[in-house]
Amino acid sequence: MGAARQADLDWDAIGRRIRRERLNRGMNQTELAAAAGLDRKSISNYENGRPPARADRVPDGYYKVGEVFGWEPVQVDEYLHVSHAIRPEPPSEAPTVSSLVPAELFPAVGRFARAAVAAGGDPALRDLLEDVADRLLQSIPREASPRQTGYGLAAYRPHGWAEGDPGVPDDDAARIRQALEAFEQGKKQA
Repeated sequence: MGAARQADLDWDAIGRRIRRERLNRGMNQTELAAAAGLDRKSISNYENGRPPARADRVPDGYYKVGEVFGWEPVQVDEYLHVSHAIRPEPPSEAPTVSSLVPAELFPAVGRFARAAVAAGGDPALRDLLEDVADRLLQSIPREASPRQTGYGLAAYRPHGWAEGDPGVPDDDAARIRQALEAFEQGKKQA
């Protein structure tokens, strides 16, 4: 692709297309990165629509990802142009608040919190958000939400592995260990 102005390109659109294609192929970010000869962080940056540091050219990595998917270089260029950019698919039917199950939404809190820290956010605020979300989830009376399940601390982590997350961040390991020890103590006392 020739010189392009940053404002002329839609990084979010190609990011959504890459993510959709990766998921359709049953790949996680690590697998796609390996196939394209990139690191997982690059794939994450692409999927999150982060513009490259240099605004005057499209990084070669986009074309390498395109090769994995069988896209021609011209297709990558087209996917980046606003006039050809895909838009998010509208949901077939918007859910009502009463049809949402808090326990099913809970893993998204963890994914959001990890993404915010990966983008430079404060890990202490991530911990606070996760703790408050967990307390709110646990405060729901079982009879008020029959499909409610107990998620508890760090239960969202396995969901992240499917998206290429290598595992529990180091700063969470001590918190998780403490929670497990407290749980085991509670079982012994019961």
